[in-house]
Amino acid sequence: MARVVWLGLRLGEPEIGAVAELVEAESVRAGLEAEGRRYHAHLTLARARARQGASLPPLPDPPALDSWNADELVLYRSRLGRAGSVYEELRRIRLS
Repeated sequence: MARVVWLGLRLGEPEIGAVAELVEAESVRAGLEAEGRRYHAHLTLARARARQGASLPPLPDPPALDSWNADELVLYRSRLGRAGSVYEELRRIRLS
């Protein structure tokens, strides 16, 4: 049973890793606990609500997308409540 479906990223992985290090440092600076696991560049596509996971449905091939550049990163804290997630902006980081 799957709990999380994600797509691993290879193109631009060193650059994404550098952004992840910046986000980690800013997160700690904002008072959050440092992540103990190694970062893997990915996009989260789905999460199962049930703790035991769910059967993985058939997934389509990922779309072919043009590349793009981000000039800002926004760090959010996510709090899961009965009505769904509530997102609180913690910090904005200029990337260029």
